[in-house]
Amino acid sequence: MAYQKERNQVVSSADFAKLGHEAIRQRVLRACSYELLFAYLVAVVANINFNNGRFSILLALVSTRTVGYTMASYLVGLAVLIVHAQLFQITRSPHSSHFPKLQRLLRSPTSTGTAIGAYVAMSYFMMVVHGWMFGGHSTRMWLYPEGIYGPPQLNPAWLASWVLATVLGCSYGAQLIMNERLQLSFPAIEQSRVYALKDRLPGGFSRALGFAFGVLWKFWIVYLLLGWFIYRSACGVLARVLTTSSYGMSNPLFSLSGLAFWLLSGTLTALTWELAHRLFEIVATGPTRINELSLDRNACLLNGLKHTDSPLIQHLAYQELYRLTVFDAGQRMELLTDIDRPAGTMWKQVSEQCMGVIKTATDQLRAQNPAKESKASGPPKLAAKLAAAPVQARAGGAPMKDILLQNRKTGQAPTIAAAPARPAVAAQDLFGPEAQGLEKYVLTSLRDMLLQSDVGQHILMRSLRARSTTALSNFQQQVWAVRSLMRLVECSIREDSFGVVQKDIALVLSTLFAYLAELERGVASHSDGVGSGDYTVQTTNRQALAMIQVVRNSLYTFTTSFYVYLEALKLPQDLGRQLQ
Repeated sequence: MAYQKERNQVVSSADFAKLGHEAIRQRVLRACSYELLFAYLVAVVANINFNNGRFSILLALVSTRTVGYTMASYLVGLAVLIVHAQLFQITRSPHSSHFPKLQRLLRSPTSTGTAIGAYVAMSYFMMVVHGWMFGGHSTRMWLYPEGIYGPPQLNPAWLASWVLATVLGCSYGAQLIMNERLQLSFPAIEQSRVYALKDRLPGGFSRALGFAFGVLWKFWIVYLLLGWFIYRSACGVLARVLTTSSYGMSNPLFSLSGLAFWLLSGTLTALTWELAHRLFEIVATGPTRINELSLDRNACLLNGLKHTDSPLIQHLAYQELYRLTVFDAGQRMELLTDIDRPAGTMWKQVSEQCMGVIKTATDQLRAQNPAKESKASGPPKLAAKLAAAPVQARAGGAPMKDILLQNRKTGQAPTIAAAPARPAVAAQDLFGPEAQGLEKYVLTSLRDMLLQSDVGQHILMRSLRARSTTALSNFQQQVWAVRSLMRLVECSIREDSFGVVQKDIALVLSTLFAYLAELERGVASHSDGVGSGDYTVQTTNRQALAMIQVVRNSLYTFTTSFYVYLEALKLPQDLGRQLQ
């Protein structure tokens, strides 16, 4: 009875964050069960022995060693899920083009140390498990070259195995941070979990093998040069405590069995990490139906769009808005016809949130790329002119088509609502104003050193020209805002029964054109003075170019949908020319 009462209170709530946290908790619990299946899959791969002939795979499915390895791999997978749940990011960290990886490692020493330390510990654990499974001389700590009664000698292959395990964990943890793999990448469309895993599983296998092979050959070169020093240093330390022999043994780097053991062990370890990592991405970023759990799902969705305490919750709300505007015609029509709200129609409130995201990005782009006096500054001036236009009352109560048809006959232009002013964002310096502590000290020292040479000054100038922008740090949220806003406008021609959208169309278009102009100007300024085929420039601008395509596609869809009624809209001449 108490559970039923609590459940009714949750369902009747319009708090998107409260419902969202409950949905995430349920997903994490399901992820734990999925991880058990992945652990069993890795265990079967690890225990396939082709010496058993045609029954190799069948014996691997029911082997006791498979059960034991499944439990070990499952514990490691759960540890990966916990690490990612604590360290994942939603927004992209702004950085200059030539020092991104160094900055990410230095920006948060606590997170960096936690990630690397966790993966090193898991690598040690898997090394012990693989030693138990595969055995061999590489897993024996002591050798007795003069017989069992002689002084023991530290096994150089065993020492090399533990050094490789350390390198493996450090490399994977650092790679997650340097390549921003802890940043969640949300899917563009709604898809099932099975479909989402279909393309990730083969990629996980190939990535694990490539990672293990890359670490092994780099380790081989470095340990070939420094292995003797590491081995003799370890023997010297142990000699203080134990009686050991000190003469050299064969180099483990030239043992085919040892190399095969290291490659197999590294591949299986990285495969366990990769599968857990991809599982977390699918679980954390999958489309949701959180607002449908509330009795007032429109108010619940709006609450999520306004939620700023948790970037994940807000992103889930924008993702939910995009899902319903594209796939759910019933709720889309309900949102457009929900006009009995004290704070304004539901369309008005939702569109303000979406345009707020776009205007904030536009202001950030404008601040980071100050405009030069030229004829190309038309769209921003147009946006300011439209925002300052007086607000006039319009009689509603008629469907969108009827209003447009009436406008075609009478020639009456729709009114434009005033846009709230947005504060500009200060421009970044070379390394970003958020650089503090160790990061700021190291990067400042590096900059001072580069300034001493002409080559270093050239590198710094290219960094300033091809700098990544803060405006695209929430790239995915901007994509959802643009597409959802324009999808609602597009569908309003058939589904807006009260004509609440038509008076805001000019404002929506001017907001998008201003954003598009700043995006194009930013891309042009980044490419100025640097070859258009330069890899750094293309990498820096890839999100800006993608966003330009998103905005253009949305404007094209609007033009084709309203083609018959463009004259009835009576848009300002500047907007009309840009649509054409």
